[in-house]
This record gives sequence, structure tokens and C-alpha cells, in this order.
Amino acid sequence: MRTHDIGSWPRNATLASSEGRGWSNIHAALIAVDTWAGELTPVGNPCLGYCVSRPARIRRRVSRGGRVEDATLRPRQFHLIPGLEASEWHRHGRSEMLTLYLRQERLDEMAGRICSAHVGRVELEVPLGVNDPLLEQLALSVLTVLRDREDGSSQIYADELAHAAYAHVVRSYTAAGRSSRIGEDTSAAPEHLLHRVCEMIADRLAEELPLDLLACEAGLSPRSLSRAFNRRFGMSVHQYILSQRILRAKELLISTDLPIAEVALETGFSSQSHLAATFRKHMGVTPGLFRSTSD
Repeated sequence: MRTHDIGSWPRNATLASSEGRGWSNIHAALIAVDTWAGELTPVGNPCLGYCVSRPARIRRRVSRGGRVEDATLRPRQFHLIPGLEASEWHRHGRSEMLTLYLRQERLDEMAGRICSAHVGRVELEVPLGVNDPLLEQLALSVLTVLRDREDGSSQIYADELAHAAYAHVVRSYTAAGRSSRIGEDTSAAPEHLLHRVCEMIADRLAEELPLDLLACEAGLSPRSLSRAFNRRFGMSVHQYILSQRILRAKELLISTDLPIAEVALETGFSSQSHLAATFRKHMGVTPGLFRSTSD
């Protein structure tokens, strides 16, 4: 299987690899990855990256002219190296990463089986820094096999884990898979999935929260998530996030002595002036005046 051979790059090191083990549907490697920047050319097979230890700051752009994603990739989070498009990367920090290369033809076959139709070439859409408990368990199981001494059952076990991973990522991270899931149970999706998205927003309020990342967490398209938020809360996803940030800022202003600049960063605002302008617009007063009158 074609890969980017990341472990052979300068300052990187391959700690364990499935190379030569006869794994037919997945190529796995545990790699110590250091700071670097550059463009990755497509190799035809997408790569899921799972952060095993130590965070790293990553900026990613898929295809020239595409949207830039900028986030801290923390342990237990995933990212994607696309298999069919070039991608630009700026990485700062040394982490242990588990790389999982999947065969594109197997993804296409799985998409056809899940959708009961020929869907052609499918592309994974995995936001930078996404948490996925099921995919994590599969990744950790692969990592366990990778670290263990090879025996007669490891190849069979690895291929079965790969099969489950293919089914999960197609259902969760492709347009065809999401459409199939929504079509099967549209009425049950909003309340259950909105709760998950709201929890994610609350947990990661200080970070960037793009719509496509939240939609991916819910297993919905961005448009479907937007409609669900409007029905449930009477506001857009962006407005909901803003309301939660202002609410958190009010709590910090009342209950802590943090400088207003730090309150801004803790609540996802880019600067103190950004917080002040938004706070005044919604509350009618500046953060400083709100704090002084709340004592």
C-alpha cells in the first residue's frame, strides 16, 4: 500500500509498523513526529492520524485555495491526510502519532454496500482534531496488535479491525454515508445528536468551532445541523456558540479575578477588544462595567 513513509522523514522515528506483517487492508505505524512544514502529495489512500501522546499545533489546508484549519491536536484526537488531494501542513511540536492508511478501493466498496448503490469514488471528511470514541477504540486495538509480538492470529485480527473501521468512517465521514444514516432515521437524529454537539461546544468553547467540525461530530451535514439548531434553539449554530461564550464570560467576570484579556481567550474571543465589542452589543455594557456593577 502506498504511504507517505512519514517515519523516515528527518527527525521522525518509526516506533512500530505493520510493514511485512501481511496486513492486507490497513497499514499502521506508530511514529514520533517532529515539527515540520510542507506539502503532501496524494498517494491514493487516505491516512487517519491518531494522537497518542503530547499535543501539537497544526495548520492544514486541503488543496490549494482551500479553507485553512488551525487547531491544537491533542491526545485522543484524529486528523486526516487526504488520499486524493494535495494538502499543506504546518506542524509545531513533537508527538507520538498512530497513522492508519486505508485502501481507497475498500472505502469505495464499503460505501456501495452501505448505500446499496454504486456511489463511485468517496472522500473522507475528517475535521482537524475530532474526537470519535468508537474510532478511538478501533485505533487503540490496532495499536495493541502493533506493539505485541506477531503471532498467527494478529493478521486476521488486524483485518477484522480494519473492516470495522472502514464501515465506521464511511458512515460517519463521507457524504454518502451520512445521507444514508439521515434517510434511515431523520426524526430521531436531532435531539440525541444536538445534545452531543452542545456538549462538545461547552467542552471546547475556547477553541475554534467551525460548522463542519460540529456537523461531523453529529454525523450530519452542515446544512442539516444548521436546520436542527434553528428548530431547537431558534438561532443559528454560530449564534448559539456566541451566546454560550458570552454566558461563560459573564460567569468568569463575576466569579474570578482574571484579567479581561484572559477572559476573552478562555471564552473563544480573539482579543479583549473582540470580547468588549461583542459583550457591549449583547449586554449593553462593557465587560469591565459589568464586572464592577456585579460586585
